[in-house]
Amino acid sequence: AIILTLFKSALQAWGYTVDIAEDGKKALQLCNENNYHIMITDLNMPNMDGMALLKRVKSRWPMMEVIVVTGYGTIETAIEAMKMGASDFILKPVNFEQVQFTIKKCYQKIKAESENQELREINAQLRSVNEMKDKFLAITNHEIRTPLTIIKGYLEILEMIMESDDPEIAETIEIIRRTTLDLNSTVERMHALSRANQITWQGRKESVNLKEFLKKIREDMSGLFKHRNITLTVQTPEKQQFVMGTTPSIRIILQELLQNALKFTPDEGKVIVSVKEKDEHFVISVQDTGIGIPYEKQDLIFSDFYEVQDTINHKTSKAEFMGGGMGIGLSLVKEVVTSLRGQIELESEPNVGSTFKVYLQKATLPEMQD
Repeated sequence: AIILTLFKSALQAWGYTVDIAEDGKKALQLCNENNYHIMITDLNMPNMDGMALLKRVKSRWPMMEVIVVTGYGTIETAIEAMKMGASDFILKPVNFEQVQFTIKKCYQKIKAESENQELREINAQLRSVNEMKDKFLAITNHEIRTPLTIIKGYLEILEMIMESDDPEIAETIEIIRRTTLDLNSTVERMHALSRANQITWQGRKESVNLKEFLKKIREDMSGLFKHRNITLTVQTPEKQQFVMGTTPSIRIILQELLQNALKFTPDEGKVIVSVKEKDEHFVISVQDTGIGIPYEKQDLIFSDFYEVQDTINHKTSKAEFMGGGMGIGLSLVKEVVTSLRGQIELESEPNVGSTFKVYLQKATLPEMQD
């Protein structure tokens, strides 16, 4: 009774809420009625000894920390108690500084376990969200692709039978054709996003010639930039530079970054593409003189379906200034870059512009020869 009173007084002085029990049966009764974090028990008690109490407590409340108190003659039993799940043991005569230290260790363990449990729950939620996203992309891709194929087929038939000189009819058919192509492009990008987390994205990785690829991408996209009077400068390297990837993956990265720069750069602005060598990587930079990205939104831009501009004023366009899309372009780039074991960085200042830097692994000599 004296030792119980001493423990209670000390623990209350340290700020803990304390209940005491004279034996193991009373302790179990209290555990059934309350939610405790830590139990301190003597191994030598009437009615139910400390070992039996420990076994029952760890069976019913495995997260409760149990500290056993023992004399020098029963230290082997204390070690056995540790094997059964006790957190620590305290030797008699009791040193209350040791008691305080031992309790603090238990609370640190409880806090760490609580944080780990929260992380496990968050990770489980993230996995669930990712599974839902993948399912949504797969279903949407299928549900849109099928009617789109039918529309394209009938459009081709319509173009063949409607050989009319009427400019209004010709313009109507052209609008349908362009809209169908835009929708087809959206479907293809959604399909790409749903597959982007595969390690070898769209084929076995091989060496890709950056110099030739940059020339091709400039030819393919220069018309869109000229339409907006935006100067597109592609600084192709003097010597051949090879990175590890696949042709579809590198095309996705460059097209989406240039498309993003085009959308958010005002007319008569500038966009510069360059390549630099850094250690074991080539760094592709896409720099624009656009509107920049607000600092509070820079951590979100690689999220699926996220758009910087207000969705209420959303307007769909591939080339128009501030033209919207589905918000999958940059997330697709991030997924593809990650699948190639690369990295992407953003430097952006509102009203000044943005620079995206993509780090891709160099191709080694044997791979270049393949």
